Amino acid sequence: MKWGLSEEQISEAFRKNPWIMACSEEKILLEMEFFVNKMGLKPSDIFSNPVIITLSLEKRIIPRSLVYQTLAAKGLFMKELKLLVRMLRAPEEKFLMKYVKCYENEVPDLMKLYQTSGPMAVPN
Repeated sequence: MKWGLSEEQISEAFRKNPWIMACSEEKILLEMEFFVNKMGLKPSDIFSNPVIITLSLEKRIIPRSLVYQTLAAKGLFMKELKLLVRMLRAPEEKFLMKYVKCYENEVPDLMKLYQTSGPMAVPN
C-alpha cells in the first residue's frame, strides 16, 4: 500500500468509521497528501482517527489546520495529534469560541486568517 499501512490498520479504520466507505479514493488520497506532507502526520495517525478523513478538506481541514499551526507557531500550545483532531471535529461555534475568539488578543487577525484561508494557505 502507498502509505505503508497494513490491511489490519485499514480494516480497523473502516470499523471505527464506516463512513469512510462513502469517500472517494481521490478524496482519501488528497487528504492523506495534505496530512502527511503539509501537517507532518504519519499515515497511522490519520487512520487511527478515521473521522478526519470524512471531513471537507477545503471547508474544514485546511482552515482549521491553519489556525492550529498559527497558534502552535506563536507558542500558545504544543502541537499534538489529539488537539488537532479535537479542533477538526469541533462544531463550528465551539471551534470559533475555543480556538479563534479565545486568542483574539494574542493573534488579532486570527479570525480573518481563518475566514480567508483556502487550499494554498497552509505553509509547508
